[in-house]
Amino acid sequence: MSRVLRELPKTYDYREVETRWQQTWNDEDFFFKENSERPQFIIDTPPPYPTGEFHIGNAYNWCYIDFLARYKRMKGFNVMFPQGWDCHGLPTEVKVEEIHNITKNDVDRQKFREMCRELTKGNIKKMQASMRRMAFSIDWSHEYITMDPEYFAKTQLSFLRMYNAGQIYQSDHPVNFCPRCETAIAFAEVNYSDRTTKLNYFNFSGLEIATSRPELLAACVAVAVHPDDERYLGLKGEKLKVPLFGHEVPVISDNAVDPSFGSGAVMICTFGDKQDVIWWKAHNLPLRKAIDKTGHMTAIAGKYQGMDTETCRDAILSDMKSSGILNRQEPLMQRVGTCWRCKTPI
Repeated sequence: MSRVLRELPKTYDYREVETRWQQTWNDEDFFFKENSERPQFIIDTPPPYPTGEFHIGNAYNWCYIDFLARYKRMKGFNVMFPQGWDCHGLPTEVKVEEIHNITKNDVDRQKFREMCRELTKGNIKKMQASMRRMAFSIDWSHEYITMDPEYFAKTQLSFLRMYNAGQIYQSDHPVNFCPRCETAIAFAEVNYSDRTTKLNYFNFSGLEIATSRPELLAACVAVAVHPDDERYLGLKGEKLKVPLFGHEVPVISDNAVDPSFGSGAVMICTFGDKQDVIWWKAHNLPLRKAIDKTGHMTAIAGKYQGMDTETCRDAILSDMKSSGILNRQEPLMQRVGTCWRCKTPI
């Protein structure tokens, strides 16, 4: 392309210069050529969330990608540098609720979806403008947006191919769930905060158990002890009746039990933490769902049904005291997993 020499101005007008060069770079041929005989270099560009702000972290990452794309073109490669947008529903929902001071259940589902789409479209437009102004050598002809039907189809096709190849399967498994956002969340989306709670020692059919989560008593499926703990030798295989609820659970032994924590006997509930999941699978234990997706107690909780977990905890501790099975309480520092968007305990 021919270049026109210009007289160097006495003062630098970045608006004029950047606008002019932006148009020049927009006219450059950065497109991936389908029929080119050059060796291909495909960049699997990580699509950012369209939050509306192409922040410094985004810019930092895209500089590295752009350096590589330009270098490979200079080395003679046919480079595909696409741009995608990960229209992740949950942060969009939370932002729409915040902007309009509503929850997603306050409006018609289709209306709420439209509000989310409009916000996302506007955010993408703003971020596109920032990226173009920074002159990244992106092939905008290969832009993709994950909320578009064309992308849905390709995602479904990918799942079908993986299923037919035996690479995926469907199975029941516990997940991190936010009752406020009403959705499962990834481990990477869980924040942890420290809180002081109580470790409650109580009589479990003659065996002392220590728990910080008495609201999970209805979901108890076993009691675990360490196989070398002399206090509990001979108890393996015995049946114990769960206090306040009455169902029987087995005593099992497992090397993962810490004999020095609490009483050394552990309640296995479905589910209090990752270790519960491991024990549940390893010992083929039954599943008891005591808490629903809204964070309230289910029918197996009996008279506590419908209570939120905090209220249920207080009620069960009160009933333990009344029945004389609560032996003592100790302060405990505990890390609690919370949803990184709304800060609700998961």
